[in-house]
Amino acid sequence: MNQITRPNISHRLSKSRLLTAINCVAGLSIFFFGYDQGMMGGVNNAADYIHLMGFGHVETIDGSPNTPVITNSLLQGGIVSVYYLGTLVGALAGGWVGERVGRIRTIALGAAWGVLGASLQCSAQGHMWMIFGGLLCSSLRVGILELTAIARLINGFGTGILNAIVPVWATESAQHTSRGQFIAIEFTLNIVGVVVAYWLEL
Repeated sequence: MNQITRPNISHRLSKSRLLTAINCVAGLSIFFFGYDQGMMGGVNNAADYIHLMGFGHVETIDGSPNTPVITNSLLQGGIVSVYYLGTLVGALAGGWVGERVGRIRTIALGAAWGVLGASLQCSAQGHMWMIFGGLLCSSLRVGILELTAIARLINGFGTGILNAIVPVWATESAQHTSRGQFIAIEFTLNIVGVVVAYWLEL
């Protein structure tokens, strides 16, 4: 039987404590997927965001100030949906990568991609940056307005990797009698993430 010789979390935690730690990490990952899904609902109605991305404006309608008026719904929907395209590609790639380098390294890779994508989204200065991101567009020498689009794609790619690997990792670690319970908890946390995002937008 192979023994782990270098320092490892399994040397500090064992049995139920290790399983609880694994499922806390797994639950947190799925929670943030839900949060990412819900967050864009409020962002799409923010006056500064609408103006910065250039798909509409706000005006006073029937005495209600700052009412969003969307003039380019295709652009607005494209910014939102490219995240899910990245998630699809990331999920397909995540299984392949996970089989070759292991679950934990793949989770670290997915988290790094997610952090990079979130950073690019937070720094977006226009719709092209939001959809494609600054790194790719900078290498192509295009302007600030064109520097927005891969951010969502990169974030989606990282999220897709995590969504493909984390539930598998958690269920492989669990006892056969509790696998269904852990999967149910994880995807309940997905819904909780959406709820928290909507609640913070109130």
